[in-house]
Amino acid sequence: MDLIAEGLKQNLIQFEDDRKYIVYVHQDKRRNFANPEEQVQAETFLQLILIYKYPIQRIRQFVLVQMGSDTKEADIIVYADEAHKAPLIIVECKKESVSELEFVRAADQAVSYAVAEGARFVWATSKLKNEYFEIPAKKPKDRITIPDVPQFGVTELARFKFAK
Repeated sequence: MDLIAEGLKQNLIQFEDDRKYIVYVHQDKRRNFANPEEQVQAETFLQLILIYKYPIQRIRQFVLVQMGSDTKEADIIVYADEAHKAPLIIVECKKESVSELEFVRAADQAVSYAVAEGARFVWATSKLKNEYFEIPAKKPKDRITIPDVPQFGVTELARFKFAK
């Protein structure tokens, strides 16, 4: 599936200035689509809606996260509720050409956001590489590698992603 084409068709996104800028319609957020990281973020956002079937009302992008005395920005947070009170999945996006070290740091960053926000799952992606984690509700909050994040409505994860 061409996620960008389908996102345009369903009016989830729009482009401005000859595809230089992308507009995330639901949040009315305009971003620089020439930025390689934004391209990954756009496709990941669309995957959450079109493939994982999360309602757009439960997805927020560019969310401020309090980390001690600092404020950081999570790329995407999927919530378990429409009031955005119960974070479920923290998504951190990096450009396709990201180095291994930068990708590991991004995954670590997403895990720290998940712990701070109380989210159960983490998805770090560069489109070419994906890592998924579950964060236990009780301490120690060591990440557990999982095969994928759950689709909307799924409460128990399978122990594998693909079966032959």
